[in-house]
Amino acid sequence: MFSRILINIKLRSNVTLRSWSYQCESIVAQRSRRIQQLFTFYHRVYGSSGLARLLRSYHKQFEPPIRGIMLSAVGAVGLNITGAIEAAGFNWEKERLSLKNFDLCRRDLDFLNQLPNNELCSNCKDKNMQFCYCTIGNKKCKSLKDGRESMRNCRSPLNLKRDSAPLGNKVIETFSESLWEPYFSKDEFSVWRREEHPSMYSYKVYARFDDISADDLLHVQTDLGYRRIWDETAIHLEMVEEDPRPNSNSHLIYWEMQWPKLFSNRDYVYCRRYIKDDKLNVMMVCSRGTEHPKYPVYSNKVRVNDYWSLMVIKPYTNFSEPGVHYILTYYDDPGLPIPQNIKSWVTQKQMPEFLKKMYLATKQYSFKRALEMQQIFSLSSFHLQSQEYLANESRTSWFRKILRTREPGSGK
Repeated sequence: MFSRILINIKLRSNVTLRSWSYQCESIVAQRSRRIQQLFTFYHRVYGSSGLARLLRSYHKQFEPPIRGIMLSAVGAVGLNITGAIEAAGFNWEKERLSLKNFDLCRRDLDFLNQLPNNELCSNCKDKNMQFCYCTIGNKKCKSLKDGRESMRNCRSPLNLKRDSAPLGNKVIETFSESLWEPYFSKDEFSVWRREEHPSMYSYKVYARFDDISADDLLHVQTDLGYRRIWDETAIHLEMVEEDPRPNSNSHLIYWEMQWPKLFSNRDYVYCRRYIKDDKLNVMMVCSRGTEHPKYPVYSNKVRVNDYWSLMVIKPYTNFSEPGVHYILTYYDDPGLPIPQNIKSWVTQKQMPEFLKKMYLATKQYSFKRALEMQQIFSLSSFHLQSQEYLANESRTSWFRKILRTREPGSGK
């Protein structure tokens, strides 16, 4: 009997071992998936820094032998805590846009400050431009070290008011030695371009609006929900994440843009940051393409990875009064080779249309806000008048009561 049992165990040992290994593999896979879900959940609740502190606090509660067993078990499962944290969210400390990017707008501010004395260069005259950016934008400065002239030597910090905002790391890379050239002028818009790569251009657009304010224009630019209403080319536009650091004004955004029927739609994942400086009396918005694991590259769309933009909004007087200058500088690589004549047609047709829609959307928002403020003031005025009326009625009734008590025959 005993020998039969031994023979039976020997014959079925392989099957038993396979079943045991399968059970262990299932349990390990289930536990690893559960741990990864917990890391993802706690990362969303506490953030990267909070999760790191939580792990350190749990780590200190165990004795060294148990701690070693835990680390060995985690290593055996194949979990990388840092990788799990980065995969679960966006690394803001690494991808946050630097405030130095706004220093690239110094030439734009110089252009706006010298607009009353703006003179057209020969190229701008040939293109029938209203204004000339080339004279200021292509100006070269001498180096203090070797005396060589370069446009890069003209870069100087704007000394923006930080208000304890983080400096940031990511910097926009531009070929600042390439020359700006006039492109076209239509209605109240002027456009220049500069070659960033062979046959790939960045564009600078200038416009001014006399009857909208800088505050309203910035709101229209940064309110994604309102943008989906007035811009029909924004097929999909949503905020992915907001920078957890205070006073950074940074957001991660996903944007799908509708292209003509013969082309696939373009989509963007980009980080945006804006700043409002009272000392310089200017607002600036900076955007740059990035990546996020929640939004991979889709097969039916063309992902635009190489993208950046700089926007300058400068009021005539102050941020709340009508009258504003607007400069947008942007570059994007559409991902596929497109003939230059089609690019020119798209730029010359769609850019003025987009700016007009943006202007009308700002006008509509200003009108709506004015109506809301009027209603608020009307209700406040009605409330004050009602309170005053009730107070007067109360005083009148009290005075009448006093008079009645003093009438002859009242006994008092």
